[in-house]
Amino acid sequence: METIPAPRITVGVHDSSESDLAVRWGAQHAHAVGGTLHLVHAMVWAELGVSTEPVPGITDSGVGYAAQQLLADSTAIAHEIAPDLEVTSETVDGNATAVLVGASRAADVIVVGGRGLGRVMRMVMGSKSLALAARAYCPVVVVRGDIAIDGPIGLVHSENDAVIARAATLAAAYGVGVNVIVAAETPPERAEQILDHVASVVAQTSDRVDVGEVLVPKAKGPRGLVDASEGTSLIVAPAPQETGGPEHAGVSQDLAAILRFTNTPIWIER
Repeated sequence: METIPAPRITVGVHDSSESDLAVRWGAQHAHAVGGTLHLVHAMVWAELGVSTEPVPGITDSGVGYAAQQLLADSTAIAHEIAPDLEVTSETVDGNATAVLVGASRAADVIVVGGRGLGRVMRMVMGSKSLALAARAYCPVVVVRGDIAIDGPIGLVHSENDAVIARAATLAAAYGVGVNVIVAAETPPERAEQILDHVASVVAQTSDRVDVGEVLVPKAKGPRGLVDASEGTSLIVAPAPQETGGPEHAGVSQDLAAILRFTNTPIWIER
């Protein structure tokens, strides 16, 4: 019988509290799906001509040592969440986005932290997350807000059944249900049609997942979608290059803004 390898959850690690949160989420997810955790730290110093070697005459010094210590600390954080979890780590020379795109070839999902910065920098970081999501070879998760919420999966409406199936698979692993989030001003009849279709796809994927309600934001734009997602444990959305019907197109256009405003981890499905 062919052995199916355990899912590999890869987390991009840097020196910040947001990165620590991403490691915690990655460890939780790996434990829930029976996977392994791989930590990657991108080293830009070589490209900038900065030596990573220890300072002569000073032990435990230099950016190379600091990177190894960062990975050791991140491994300890992961083991606080799941003591028996298999954790590996590495440093890779290069820009963070390029390094993570490369790492995505061997990963089942790439996880990064959403930085708690000001409005302008949130726009920059949001664009970097979208750039990663557009180029990665696997789904990308941007971790923000409270990762301890045990509410349902919030599925952003997509015409792609693979995105719906992913939400169902995640819900089954977490032991929660699925709610569907549609664009603002979606007519009630259309919203019910979407809910019925999602329920059909979910039932084909798992008989252990309940589809709850369809959520129609009260306001247009990302704020409305974020408000509709309150109480969810994870938002699942299509990758930015995907297209679909009018409702789906409106949601996709708001994805960059959702990354700046949401207080819930968001899974961007490739």
